Amino acid sequence: MPQAPWAASAVEARAVASLLPYAGNARTHSPEQVAQIAASILEFGFVAPVLVDERGELIAGHGRLLAAQSLGLETVPTIVRAGLTAAQKAAYR
Repeated sequence: MPQAPWAASAVEARAVASLLPYAGNARTHSPEQVAQIAASILEFGFVAPVLVDERGELIAGHGRLLAAQSLGLETVPTIVRAGLTAAQKAAYR
C-alpha cells in the first residue's frame, strides 16, 4: 500500500492572537466541551497541533484554539498546510 505524502514539514508555535477562526465552521463547541479540552491540555499537554492555511486561518482545531484561549495560552502548536484550494479546505473541514 503506498504511503501518503507528508503534508507539513514542521510543527511551529504560533501566537493565539494571530490565528483566524474559520467563520463558516459548522462545528460548535459548548462551554462544557471547551472545558473538557482545556482539562485534557492541562493534564496531557497540547498533543495535537491546530491546522491552518498559509494565512493563519484554521482548517482544523477550533475547539483546541478555544480551549487554549480559555487557559490564557499565548501560543499553540500549529501545522501550516499551504497550497490547498478553497474546495480542498472545505472538503477537509
